[in-house]
Amino acid sequence: MDEKDIKWRNGLPNYDIVNKTFQKERTKKHSEGSLESIVENLVKTWEMESTHKERLQDWKSVTQDFAFQVNGGPKFNAKDNVDRGNYNMLLEGSPLYDVCKESNASSHEMFKKAFPEGFAWELLEVFSGPPRVSFTWRHWAKWSRDFNGVKATGETLELFGSCVVEVDSDLKIKFIHVFYDPSIMMATLTGFGCKHLGKDQSPEKETKSVKVSPVVMN
Repeated sequence: MDEKDIKWRNGLPNYDIVNKTFQKERTKKHSEGSLESIVENLVKTWEMESTHKERLQDWKSVTQDFAFQVNGGPKFNAKDNVDRGNYNMLLEGSPLYDVCKESNASSHEMFKKAFPEGFAWELLEVFSGPPRVSFTWRHWAKWSRDFNGVKATGETLELFGSCVVEVDSDLKIKFIHVFYDPSIMMATLTGFGCKHLGKDQSPEKETKSVKVSPVVMN
């Protein structure tokens, strides 16, 4: 991250806090140099670049024709990724999140404030190797601060999903297709509860961990 002339959105990023969470709470420890480790680091590099590098010319993890898709929905290109941001692409179509009201910057700030200890991500299991890598993943965070006026519960929120990543011969990412269901996590964050609503339609707040099963790929 010390490359010269890179234009950072908000200065050089610091991953110390989320890396500490990752090391402490991850469920898998992949061997260095393994396919699992290589793919995990590649996806994390894309996440870092797409979040923090303002100019596409500074990205090293993707090809020029890079594309991103969620659950078979609309395909986004690299410029969309720069302009819209990861959260707005990942939550496209969610009834509990209005992508039209959030920019790249505001969406990241919203989740960063709610999850001050970071939103850690780990690769769980790889099912096929390059050039079309398929795998499952886990994404988790402690909800420590309020989210858009909804009081934080202190619980750990977890997302589980699957993904297909196509790479070229240089292991640059050509295409990312994510399969997951964000509805339970977003229902919790927005105050709609995550299990059942009582007769008074008040949100249930008792659960301490929110889990979403992976979407099965064909």
